[in-house]
Amino acid sequence: MKLMINTEGVAFFCTRAPEARTDRESGAARLDRETGLPLWQVQVAALDSTGGEVLAITVVGQPTVAVGSAVAVDNLVAIPWTQGDRSGVAYRASALRTASGAIPGSHSATGAERPAGTTGNPAGKPSA
Repeated sequence: MKLMINTEGVAFFCTRAPEARTDRESGAARLDRETGLPLWQVQVAALDSTGGEVLAITVVGQPTVAVGSAVAVDNLVAIPWTQGDRSGVAYRASALRTASGAIPGSHSATGAERPAGTTGNPAGKPSA
């Protein structure tokens, strides 16, 4: 089952260079079943007003994104999986591409714009 993920209000940033997906045993490139094209995986940070998560997203074909760049994620889905006693969630998108934009709900955060007693962190928690 594929579960569509609403990415409205979420900013994505590339945190690791794209890597070709390979078969663990043979080392051969993993191919998409529908297109026959190679699969690639990109690690991204997903940030919204509640915090952040790191996701490894698989796409068909080599994406042209750079570490540290804002990334647009098209048609993100979560795919729950189970293998024996292991389970998890795989993430897949129809495309990953470089995008521009700020973290949703954030400001440029100069000292004058921050509430007194808070740090520049996204959660705006009081400083120690």
